[in-house]
Amino acid sequence: MLVVDRVFVLRPELRPFRQLSVYLRVPEEVTLARALVRDLARYGSAAEVEHRYRARYLPGQALYRAEADPVRAADVLVDNRDPARPRMLRWGRG
Repeated sequence: MLVVDRVFVLRPELRPFRQLSVYLRVPEEVTLARALVRDLARYGSAAEVEHRYRARYLPGQALYRAEADPVRAADVLVDNRDPARPRMLRWGRG
């Protein structure tokens, strides 16, 4: 068994190489709030973290969602806005 945990892994060209996929849905504001905690030491200031996410990471993720439609492609869909209480939204694509 090989488990791959990556952003953008449900791109169409990678789909033939997987047997089961899980998409963790997290609202952008939650993504940014987590980044402000996690990446503060790396980027030096909250303003720099927010700038990077608003200028690059969040638009990149929005483009990925629009073009690759990972929600539709995933076998399992989880609302992960609260990692202590993830909510299963779908199991199976049927």
